[in-house]
Amino acid sequence: MATIYQPISSRATSKHDVPPWLKTAKAAIRELATPNAKIYWADMLISIGVGYGCGAAFLSLPGVTWLRALCFAVAVFAIFRATSFVHEIAHMRSGQMRSFQIGWDLLCGIPLLFPSFAYTHHLDHHRCDSYGTDTDGEYLPFGVDPPRTIGYFFLLTMVWPFLVVLRFLFFTPVSFIYPPFRPWLLTRFSSFGVINFKHRLDITPSTPQVYWAFLDLACSLRVWIPVVLVGLGIYDWTRLGLMFAIAATVLSLNFIRTLCLHHYLSEEEQFSYLEQLQDSITLPDNVIVTELFIPLGLRFHALHHLFPHLPYHALGRAHRRLMKALPAGSDYHQTVRSGMGAIFAQFWKNTWQAPKQKRLESGNRPFSGARTTAS
Repeated sequence: MATIYQPISSRATSKHDVPPWLKTAKAAIRELATPNAKIYWADMLISIGVGYGCGAAFLSLPGVTWLRALCFAVAVFAIFRATSFVHEIAHMRSGQMRSFQIGWDLLCGIPLLFPSFAYTHHLDHHRCDSYGTDTDGEYLPFGVDPPRTIGYFFLLTMVWPFLVVLRFLFFTPVSFIYPPFRPWLLTRFSSFGVINFKHRLDITPSTPQVYWAFLDLACSLRVWIPVVLVGLGIYDWTRLGLMFAIAATVLSLNFIRTLCLHHYLSEEEQFSYLEQLQDSITLPDNVIVTELFIPLGLRFHALHHLFPHLPYHALGRAHRRLMKALPAGSDYHQTVRSGMGAIFAQFWKNTWQAPKQKRLESGNRPFSGARTTAS
């Protein structure tokens, strides 16, 4: 029997409490913290090049053929990987690898209508005072809600591309023509990776609103060009439908990835640093399928929440070091799962088979008392 949720022998008493083995973990990975710009550029350029090339082939090939289906599959996985670099950008310190951030926006963010400002909200997901609460745009209690909640959000991926197009097609121009509308647009409709719609983007004096305005206008132009070309008869309207199919599939992959990162057991409660780690998941190393669905090392998600600024290309090595350096049965070891199938099986068990009141014993806290097991 492989344990899915291990009992926790000692609860953190404060949201600022940290595990006692953290110093050992920091020492094990200290020299891995510097990002390698060459790796970032090569990976991003190859991914987006393959994605755009296969995407163009998919759009131009006629009929329903195995070659066209293959081009579609390769395109969506490559584009998904390329867009995932926005997660790395969100964690870069001010001014760090600035040329890469701008290059990513020009090559990926604008063409794919996913500018870097649309993922700024991600930092709220890492703060102990917001993780798992209404101010965390990337968290809902999927682990304790009925399974239909997951179904609702999967269907939302079919609607979201239309909303993004609507935003840049109409709302962006209106926000510059009528400036009082722009603060609402920025705070309410500028976060594209959210699943918790109670989230509001915080605009501060340090927010680079001039650069955001450039990205906003560029994305608006990017939307209007194909619409105009279809209106002039240069493009067939079916081309827009095919582009939508690519976008919706990429968003579906992103939602699958999201489900594989946490147990989602918090019901708007603040989690300590240790509890945030325990709610996160580590998936097996060196698995091609897992890397396709959870790219750029995010399968080491518990490690990422321990050290958010660790570059993606170092996560595999850091994980292997921690598995050796930390004592067997540590909190970090307990985040490891056997694969994506085990995660979805546990979601099913938590949300369907077991009554909610039995799942949240010991004061209705997700990390108290005994946990369930699965073979």
